[in-house]
Amino acid sequence: MPQVRKRYPEGMLILAGGMLMLVSTALHPPLVDPYDLEKAFHEFQHAQFWMGDHILMLVAISCWLIGLAAGNNHIAKQSDASGLGAALMYVSLGMWILILSSELTILPILGNAAGLTQVWGAVFSFGLLSGYLAFACTWIGIFCYGLAIKRSETLFPAWFSTAAILSGLLAFTGIIVTCFHFEMGYITIPLTAGPAFIWTLWFGWRMAVR
Repeated sequence: MPQVRKRYPEGMLILAGGMLMLVSTALHPPLVDPYDLEKAFHEFQHAQFWMGDHILMLVAISCWLIGLAAGNNHIAKQSDASGLGAALMYVSLGMWILILSSELTILPILGNAAGLTQVWGAVFSFGLLSGYLAFACTWIGIFCYGLAIKRSETLFPAWFSTAAILSGLLAFTGIIVTCFHFEMGYITIPLTAGPAFIWTLWFGWRMAVR
């Protein structure tokens, strides 16, 4: 009798969250510079789906990161690297909940209140910079998963470890470069984070479908 591969709900969470992240990112105003407050405020005022988009993004990132963190159980048992990776996923999740909750509650109120533009800008800048830090935690977590995958059994191919290590480092480097040159973020972030994001979807696919 042929061996039946198990399918794990964690994989479905990663895939569903990843797909929803693509949709919410397409709906979100293109903002990368936390100090370009004039552009940020303009994009906020003219955003058609601000509330709905951020609710969708909160659901998407929660599914994606919870799935990634839970995927630790299928990489390598008793591995310090995979445990650290999962912990970083949870740290990132906690930060994203705070960031997106503030953008759903505080920012709309401040944005519609007269004379509070500077306060709005401070909250927005803090949220965007925190978002970079949250993603940095995620990419380091992917790097840690790559270090641990060599100890996994048969769920993942051998090259998967190298892909996680390299893409995690590349995405983390992209965050560092963007923080020093925000004007490059529109190009740097997609190019550097793209491979790591695709890796997470493949990770989910291996658990949910294959």
